[in-house]
Amino acid sequence: CGVEYADIRLEECVSEGVMLRNGETDRLWDNLDTGFGIRVLYKGAWGFAASSLLTETEARKVADDALSQAKAIAKIQGLGVRGQGSVAKNPPIKVKYKAPCQIDPFNIPLEERLSPILKATSLHKNSKQYKKVHTLEGFLDFQKTHKTFLNTEGSFIEQEIFLSGAGIKVIAINGDDVQVRSFPDSHNGIFRQGGYERIIEMDIPQNTPRIIEEALMLLKADECFSGEKIVILGGSQVALQIHESIGHAVELDRAFGMEISLAGGTFLTPDKLGKQICSKIVNIYADPTIEGGAGSYMYDDEGIKARRIDIIKNGRFVDFLTSRETAPCLKPAGTGKALGKRPALAGLKRGSNGSVRANGWSNIPIIRMSNINIEPQEGSLNDLIADTKDGILLQTNKSWSIDTLRLNFQFGMEIGWEIKKGKITRPLKNPVYSGITPDFWKTCNAICGKEEWQMYGLNSCGKGDPVQSISVGHGAAPSRFSKVKIGAVKC
Repeated sequence: CGVEYADIRLEECVSEGVMLRNGETDRLWDNLDTGFGIRVLYKGAWGFAASSLLTETEARKVADDALSQAKAIAKIQGLGVRGQGSVAKNPPIKVKYKAPCQIDPFNIPLEERLSPILKATSLHKNSKQYKKVHTLEGFLDFQKTHKTFLNTEGSFIEQEIFLSGAGIKVIAINGDDVQVRSFPDSHNGIFRQGGYERIIEMDIPQNTPRIIEEALMLLKADECFSGEKIVILGGSQVALQIHESIGHAVELDRAFGMEISLAGGTFLTPDKLGKQICSKIVNIYADPTIEGGAGSYMYDDEGIKARRIDIIKNGRFVDFLTSRETAPCLKPAGTGKALGKRPALAGLKRGSNGSVRANGWSNIPIIRMSNINIEPQEGSLNDLIADTKDGILLQTNKSWSIDTLRLNFQFGMEIGWEIKKGKITRPLKNPVYSGITPDFWKTCNAICGKEEWQMYGLNSCGKGDPVQSISVGHGAAPSRFSKVKIGAVKC
């Protein structure tokens, strides 16, 4: 039938979770999602179809649907809809992989599973001390995914992965002043690969009183001042800064104009490869093989083995996240030469670097971040504060905004701490900071060491149309930037 390439993914995903509010169940979910998707390449055009009906007859029908779609698209390729597609060849892989999981959360009784979050979200009840605490929210979510991948090259790959996440949020109110503090991070906390051991590691009940006190403290705090300052970002905000301004920007489909929804462009076009876009101390890399990363896997959804990929090396942009379709097309703008022939980029590989995933069986795989991390340098957060004469420490994201090219950004934060002569002097509320991506990263002059570096993770990174939401990890440590615009905005 002239098919150049085809693959099939079968997935079963079990998920259970709960949202608690003031010690009571606000929302409870328990889902089982099973199905398969087939992708076909015919005369340079892709077709994709999927179904939740697991029968041989349905599989044949879905394959025919995917092929029919590819044939229809192939007929209009010459009308400027898209350039012809192809895939870089890959040897057949046969492997079974099970990601580490010490405590299977689905084997723990629900009451026991909820205990730490239930305890945390009930702390303020009947307490005069905490009467200005309006809401204490808790979130708990577990997922188990079993994935089987086969393709026409002879690959047969099975993977099983657990993902666990939790967090709390305190909302304190005094009149029209609303303040928020979260732990271990905002936007539903932190997700890590692994089982219930990840929830135990967070020690949420132990940290909840501190978070409550900080939320109440912010009601009495001064508004953040405006101007240019030295800024230290907490580790979780460095993670989000990487995510929004670097991670999405290096997805090659964006650079080729293939992904335009959800701020889907990028300033990092292929001609920027080899250019200095950060300070020389900044090294950022993708690594899907890190144990416990929310974006970890052994093989991507095109059957490519996961590996570390240097993205920023000594401040220079050195590689994109690629797919089997896009990698062979990576050439400098205005030339017909492969990037590997440029002396500064001689090590750049033209095959896919294994950066493709789909949100479940019903979606076509696209280029996605895995774990995008910044290499630590040296020193603790306390050392960094002590080395800062006049600045501000910003912790825990509250809001974000970035333009379609991933250039102009603004982030609202839950809390700021003014620094004078190497010491924290007072808390500040409603802080925001803004900048332009390369200018901002070029001012990075310090990154904390391994003792401060940790993996952060989220389960809701959106991309594509229709939108696909997927889990992504970021290893980060507190970092310092100079001449950053800051101010105060109620988010």
